Amino acid sequence: MSAIVSWAEKLADWTIPQHILERAPRSPYVHDPATFAVDETLDRSVLSAEVARSVLPKSGGSVLDVGCGGGRAAMSLVPPAERVVGVDQDPLMLESFTQAAAAVGALSKTIEGNWPDVAVDTPTADVVACHHVAYNVADIEPFVAALTGRARLAVVLVVPIRHPMSAWNDVWRRFWNIERPNGPTSDDFAAVLDEMGIAAERWEMPRPPLARHTSDEASRVSGTLRRLCLGEDRTDEVAEFLASHEPDWATVHSVFRWPGDAQL
Repeated sequence: MSAIVSWAEKLADWTIPQHILERAPRSPYVHDPATFAVDETLDRSVLSAEVARSVLPKSGGSVLDVGCGGGRAAMSLVPPAERVVGVDQDPLMLESFTQAAAAVGALSKTIEGNWPDVAVDTPTADVVACHHVAYNVADIEPFVAALTGRARLAVVLVVPIRHPMSAWNDVWRRFWNIERPNGPTSDDFAAVLDEMGIAAERWEMPRPPLARHTSDEASRVSGTLRRLCLGEDRTDEVAEFLASHEPDWATVHSVFRWPGDAQL
């Protein structure tokens, strides 16, 4: 089977059953911007940042952060980058991105919308960063092609070695008695790149630090309720379960880098 087709089919398996969605008091697909905020937890020395910095100009460089959230990928590259562009479908995430850029003294621009729909309206950059987004994209070929088309020097893309939502499979089993999938994996993404004829370098690194907000217990429980389509009446039950069942996070992330083809 085609790697691109297989990628889409594996992501389709993550669709939340309709009978569960219909009972959700909040959309499970909306995220708290604080989860992706730039704060003191940002580690600019992680491997993905080093991989991107190694191809950036020593001064005056630019970064396009696709699916930017609060801008943790882009801000880890300032300096040497001096200009950052954030693309996200959530305006609250873009507000956080703008604030983070101002705090580090970078010139910034934001574009609201879905990638690659807004690619035509997005400026090129020396480096295009795309962290923890690919597992949300079933139609992966045009997504990757648009990343490549806006990068003058390189694309740096980061994903956990397996789908991040697989960390919650035990919780889904406990509260809804359903089995969730595990794929796709970063090996599946590598196969997609190979099928597209993209010669990418690849590294593995430990899971980077998360924003401080993610360690707040109340926020953690609230986020779990939202993710599992549960109401606040299950708060105590969820908190008790999480206290003894830490989500099984992938502790290793894959870093891919390949050349861009935007004109210099």
